[in-house]
Amino acid sequence: MKIDSAIQHISGVQAKGVKSKSSRDKSAASSAGSVSDNVELTDTSSRMRELEAQLADIPPEDAGKVESVRQAIADGTFKVDEEVVAENMVRESIEQLSHRHNR
Repeated sequence: MKIDSAIQHISGVQAKGVKSKSSRDKSAASSAGSVSDNVELTDTSSRMRELEAQLADIPPEDAGKVESVRQAIADGTFKVDEEVVAENMVRESIEQLSHRHNR
């Protein structure tokens, strides 16, 4: 038996009680008459939209600071404060561990 003929045979088979999309749509339209949906938005959803709009207006970075850092790197004058970096890494690690522990 060739695979092509097996696929053609299978494609004609439909599970018992299962309607195709077109027949399902026709039967639903005739039995329901007209269909309507109702959506209600909560105050939280409205607030989320407001906040998204406000965030969209904020530039993702401080262009002036980015440019000054870029210039300092190009000039070779950019300095990294290792102590501040280490403190922030420790603080972040503690926060992550406490979040895991609270789960």
